[in-house]
Amino acid sequence: MTGHMTSTGRGGAGNIADSTKSPKIQPADLETPTLKTSVVTTGRGGSGNMAPNKDPAETRALQDVGPVERRPSQGATHVGRGGAANIVRPGSEEAEIAKDGSAIDDQPHRHNGLAAKAKEFFKKA
Repeated sequence: MTGHMTSTGRGGAGNIADSTKSPKIQPADLETPTLKTSVVTTGRGGSGNMAPNKDPAETRALQDVGPVERRPSQGATHVGRGGAANIVRPGSEEAEIAKDGSAIDDQPHRHNGLAAKAKEFFKKA
């Protein structure tokens, strides 16, 4: 491959290509299409998110998703993709680190595992 590389999709080597071989985006490509089916989806899926397509303007409004303003959490906050390791409680060490904007703890840690204890034992001998 030659030229400038471009990455598309969610990642992975299969999503990296020569940008000169990618189609050029035209202004018409960026226009919101008119939905023409008799029934449209209005959410992430499921029969509860199906609606009849009676009025094109209303249907378009149902499709558009605006940002949801985040309010400060009063209790535990869930971050990431799920799991117990992605729960942060106010006042915890993790919450304080998150306030600083850095997820990296630069402080050195002294590990006293079995190997470290053995190493210390043989240093004394």
